[in-house]
Amino acid sequence: MDKEKLYRRLDVISEKIEELGFDIKEDLYELIDQQPEIGEKILNFKLKKIAYFHDDENNSYAGFTLEDTQITFYIELGEDEDGPWYEITAEIINF
Repeated sequence: MDKEKLYRRLDVISEKIEELGFDIKEDLYELIDQQPEIGEKILNFKLKKIAYFHDDENNSYAGFTLEDTQITFYIELGEDEDGPWYEITAEIINF
């Protein structure tokens, strides 16, 4: 696997999702570390064909779709005595 090319592609995906209002770069990298087969799919898929989506209404998720795989990042926002926090959970659906 060409890690350098993969990281460049992950950066592009992260920037597109950041335009939707979500900063998931670290979580995207972590997902690829845990699920290397997703990294392979990203390497073998044209960036122009990736479809991005997000929740306009509740601002609670964002993600992208490769040909037969959808990756959704659910974002839970909160605040406690230490200040604001967030937690992101990734869901992978294969069609």
